[in-house]
Amino acid sequence: MAARVRFGLFCIIVLALPAGLMALDDPRIGDLGKLVMILSPAVAGLALNWGLGKRDGPIRWRSVGLAALVTLTIAGLALAAALVTGAASFSGQPRAVPDAATLVAGTLLTSVLEELGWAGGGLALALKAFGRRAGVLILGLVWAAWHLIPTFLKIGLFPELEAAPPLMLVVFVIACVIYRELLTRFVERSGTWLGAAAGHAAPNVLLTGFMALSGLVVLERPEAWPLFPAPGGVVFAALALAAVWVLRSKIGASRPASVG
Repeated sequence: MAARVRFGLFCIIVLALPAGLMALDDPRIGDLGKLVMILSPAVAGLALNWGLGKRDGPIRWRSVGLAALVTLTIAGLALAAALVTGAASFSGQPRAVPDAATLVAGTLLTSVLEELGWAGGGLALALKAFGRRAGVLILGLVWAAWHLIPTFLKIGLFPELEAAPPLMLVVFVIACVIYRELLTRFVERSGTWLGAAAGHAAPNVLLTGFMALSGLVVLERPEAWPLFPAPGGVVFAALALAAVWVLRSKIGASRPASVG
């Protein structure tokens, strides 16, 4: 019961607190809400879980690198499909190199902080509260809601999702569950939350840098949303599911995740 209470508090903090701030009309408080959104999973997860917990054995750095390679492959194939079909194009305005570097650095930092919360303290709380299978599923749903709250508030954080048709949002939720399962398997294989951080950050950095330097527009037409090269796109979700299937025989489903 105590474990579920702590997980419930984690959900309230990461969902309700930033939502309440971002929903206010004051732009300064809205910006504070965005900052709270980024930081709250890590702060709440570590506080409620009393840290990252004990790690079983050394960090397997090769698996951390493999996590980045797998998700880069997923994002690269999804992007290639979008470019070949015309769903994505280079019709945007490239940014100057210093501006692009700032965007990439910010994306790297926020991606790592995000996984410190979700694959660190948040995952540990979910596993203690619900077990491996249900815990990862529920965490994936909460993670999807965490993205959808600013989407529904239309504050500009996720512009493709803000303009998305309802079916794309349904696919986005499904993709978040699949992707959270994949990132959890990276944690299990590497013995650390850094496996998820590498898997999350690598494609984010790739797409951000590519968009900034080349003028890439990742969704040229709203009706082409199934080819969106990120969660929300059907191709991306299918590739992530294939990666989960490939990794399923590599690690036992009942093995607890170690997030230290």
